[in-house]
Amino acid sequence: LWPKFEDPQVGENLAFTGAVKDDVVDLVALGANLMVRLREIAPGKLAERYKLSIDEMKTGYELLTEAARRRGFLLPGNEFDVERMARILLDEYREGRLGRLTLERPPAREN
Repeated sequence: LWPKFEDPQVGENLAFTGAVKDDVVDLVALGANLMVRLREIAPGKLAERYKLSIDEMKTGYELLTEAARRRGFLLPGNEFDVERMARILLDEYREGRLGRLTLERPPAREN
């Protein structure tokens, strides 16, 4: 892959799919951004898989935290393990457990 993307969305989409190594990205931020994207393109699947209430006002991090809470991913000090949840979300997206989802759509044609 080339080292720099003109459109940051392209790089993020590649990271979602695993084409960019997880070692070079912030997994929590990536997972939070994927939550937002999934809320836009497949809110029903997201709500069903992670038992979330899909609220347009919630941030991706809040959705990730709620999913971690629902899965019981608790750390010492009563904090939720959002990194673990982000890894699971990315893995499940990559494995197709959320269904066949497309992150990019072709531009609308003008008639």
